[in-house]
Amino acid sequence: MKTSPNACEYEKEIAAWPKPIHLAHPGGNVFVTLQLHPDYIEAKWYGHITSGDVVTASKVYLALLQTYPCPDKLLNDKTLVTGDWSEANDWLEFDWLPQVLYAGLHYLAHIYSNNMFSRLSARDLYLRITPRLQMQNFSNRDEALDWLLNLPPTVMEQTA
Repeated sequence: MKTSPNACEYEKEIAAWPKPIHLAHPGGNVFVTLQLHPDYIEAKWYGHITSGDVVTASKVYLALLQTYPCPDKLLNDKTLVTGDWSEANDWLEFDWLPQVLYAGLHYLAHIYSNNMFSRLSARDLYLRITPRLQMQNFSNRDEALDWLLNLPPTVMEQTA
């Protein structure tokens, strides 16, 4: 197992991968679960989230990519969240994106929340990171998963 500078305080959870990782607020409420599926990783979000929550989860996801062989597809399901997390978008665009692309992420399917602030945050992120990362926003999980799983294999996957 390689080590990642992004492992930080979640080192034990990252070391236990592919066991699902549950990230929680100090009060104990889980705000995201990262789970490995055969062809993708799923980030399932819950409750009211902040920019700090998004940055934390993104660092843990990046550490997984930097530490283990992982699928190049991320299903980012924010169906069940509220909150404006747009302040994280500068960090996601300028710090996270170059690292996660280098680590192997190629496709991101984002499922919108019904919450207007969360939707606006996702739309802003989409405008910032495409076309460097192939990202699509969806209103339901089935459409997002269908898009994600029907993408052509990347060059790395074809040579593996």
